[in-house]
Amino acid sequence: MSAFAVVLGLASIGAAGVATLWVNHSKKRMVELLDMQILLRESQSTHFQQLNRAGSELSLQVDSLQTTLDALRAIHPGIDASLQVHNLLLIHEQSPTTPIVIEQLTAALETMLLHQSTHDIETPSLNETHQGMLRRTLDLLDSHQITMATLHLNPESAHRLGLAAMHLQRYDWAESALNVAYQLSPGHASIVQGLEHIAQLRGDDALRRHWIEARMKITPDDPDLLRSHAHLLAQMGDGEAERAVRRLEALGVDTPADRSLLSGLRARAGARSEALDAIVQALEEDPSRDQDWLHYAQLLEADNEPQLALEANEQCLTLNRQCGEAWALKARLLAGSSGKERESLKAATHAVALDAGGVDTIFLKAELLELEGSLVAAEETLLGALAKQPTNGELRARIADKYLLSHRIDDAQELLSATPDGIDHSLLHTIEGRLQLAKADRLRDGTGETDHALLNAALQAFDGALKLNRELGVAWLGLARTQRLLHQLEAAQESLDRARRLLTENDASVGAEAALLSLDHGDVAGASSFIDAADVHGQSSTIAYIRGNISARRGNLELAHKHFTSCLEMDAGHIRARLNRSSIAMAMNEGKQALDDSEILLDLAPGLALARVRKGEAHMLLGEWQAAIQQFKHVLDNAPHHAHCLTQLAACYMSTGRPERAEAPLNEALRISPDHAPAWHQRGLLYLEWKREDNAMSDFEAAVRSDGQHLDSRLHIAALHHELERHEEAQAAWRAVLAIEPGHQLAKTRLGECEKKLMMKA
Repeated sequence: MSAFAVVLGLASIGAAGVATLWVNHSKKRMVELLDMQILLRESQSTHFQQLNRAGSELSLQVDSLQTTLDALRAIHPGIDASLQVHNLLLIHEQSPTTPIVIEQLTAALETMLLHQSTHDIETPSLNETHQGMLRRTLDLLDSHQITMATLHLNPESAHRLGLAAMHLQRYDWAESALNVAYQLSPGHASIVQGLEHIAQLRGDDALRRHWIEARMKITPDDPDLLRSHAHLLAQMGDGEAERAVRRLEALGVDTPADRSLLSGLRARAGARSEALDAIVQALEEDPSRDQDWLHYAQLLEADNEPQLALEANEQCLTLNRQCGEAWALKARLLAGSSGKERESLKAATHAVALDAGGVDTIFLKAELLELEGSLVAAEETLLGALAKQPTNGELRARIADKYLLSHRIDDAQELLSATPDGIDHSLLHTIEGRLQLAKADRLRDGTGETDHALLNAALQAFDGALKLNRELGVAWLGLARTQRLLHQLEAAQESLDRARRLLTENDASVGAEAALLSLDHGDVAGASSFIDAADVHGQSSTIAYIRGNISARRGNLELAHKHFTSCLEMDAGHIRARLNRSSIAMAMNEGKQALDDSEILLDLAPGLALARVRKGEAHMLLGEWQAAIQQFKHVLDNAPHHAHCLTQLAACYMSTGRPERAEAPLNEALRISPDHAPAWHQRGLLYLEWKREDNAMSDFEAAVRSDGQHLDSRLHIAALHHELERHEEAQAAWRAVLAIEPGHQLAKTRLGECEKKLMMKA
């Protein structure tokens, strides 16, 4: 047998063995699987039997629970209502478009609200679960725009809903529900009390008063209610407050606090002696109330008893060192005592630190610091207070006003410009108007066109202040001044009358403005009378300035110069006084002083074109023609419509021997202002220079038509007639000169010559 056959045989035998082993293993595995299947079937059968038993037991338990729940819902309607509301809320929260069945919701609400007490409005009666459900219900009603009118709740349920909603701080629903309840059941005390509480939370004093008085109809002798009524009326400034306190007195239940309130009411009514009696009685019964001592001190201050006021105020501070108003009062009282400035400053510092005393105390502290020489600390006090109270319009306005009085125009403008959006205060508008007037003083060029544009801005500001507060005297005073400067004299008089009625009698500014207005009316005597009355309150730069104007109007140049100098010694930055003094100096042929004042003015207000005109005229008086020409050209570069400047420029050209250059500016001046008498006169002089007597005469006559008091033109007219031997015309012309200036010697002489000539002809 070959080797191959042997190998093949062995392989066959091996394969057969392997196959036999696999068959035996598979058979064994199959038997095991069959056994497991039998066991699984038996296990499932047992499990299903257990489940059937458990299901039967669970079904019995569920039936038992349902029976118990049904019994609970029958015994406790609140649970049934809660479940109804809960189910309704679930339905609508899962499907918001599902329509609400009002009857179901109303019934559920009425049942759920049965637990809400109608006697105690302070303590919530609903448990947290019911409160949460009620809050969700109200949100649901709001989302579907359902109101109290739609729900048709009975008065008891509306009452309960109102109180419950108030505890949830849903005051819209509370007020609506309680109003419904009040309409249906007006005699229930807690309904009215709830409505009064809501009005108090809203800050509606008038509505709160209505509900308090409704409560008083139910319980007319309730001391707490009467006391609340009295305090509310006092807060509202109603004169019935005293009557309410009197009712407490009649019931014999008034307290020292009530008598203190009565004292305040009497003080407000102007009965200070009765107010003092009431507060003294209150302090005798209960001296432990610091506010009563403060009120007593304030009454003594008003009664001009500073020493007694200080003693009472110290009692207040002994009881309460943190009473800011007492520190403010102490600062005021000590400020009026010589040598007490340091103590006053300490008290004012305490008051400001406690945010007491208002704007007056802040300024008192700043003024006391200035008296000590601490100017930087004084300004820091004001600006620090403003940083803490950026929305305080009065404080901002008064600081800006202080800057204006110190001629710090840019600082005042910056402060007003930094006012936060939304802050609108009448004083801010007033200071804006005064700021515009100050700017006008520094930018005027003497022409109506420019000045009116500047003043109209002030006019609008004062009108804005009066729209906010028609009783603001300083705004009426500012309006009167602006109208006067705009030559609206009748309107200015009306505004000044309003200011006089509103401002205090010792306000010298009203008398000063009345004097200036009288001067504009030509009433020098009236102006003098007004300024004498204003001077009673103390000399000031403004009074000295107006006295200078009165003296100048009377022709007393030396006295006018003295008054303007006195004004400038008190206030070196007074623009109008320095302008007027420079004009007086020129009239007195004091060209150097006029020039000095003009240069100071231009240092103070570089944009003041009128000062530059004065400087040019001072140069003319000194014979410095080229310097004068430079000044007039500078003005005309910015104000080519300045007729007076054109006229003076022409006069300079003629004085420098260049009359040919004078005609164009004069023609332009007369085109701009056909009634400008100096331009007609100057052109008449030009025509005389050119030997054109007829043209000169025509221009001199035009000057007289424009200004009947123009003396130089009348002199030239008379001289021309006299030279041409027109004696009748010359006689009339010389008489016209003497009508203006009766002591004119040349006119008297020439008139005599004319009369002789005419007599010889006759």
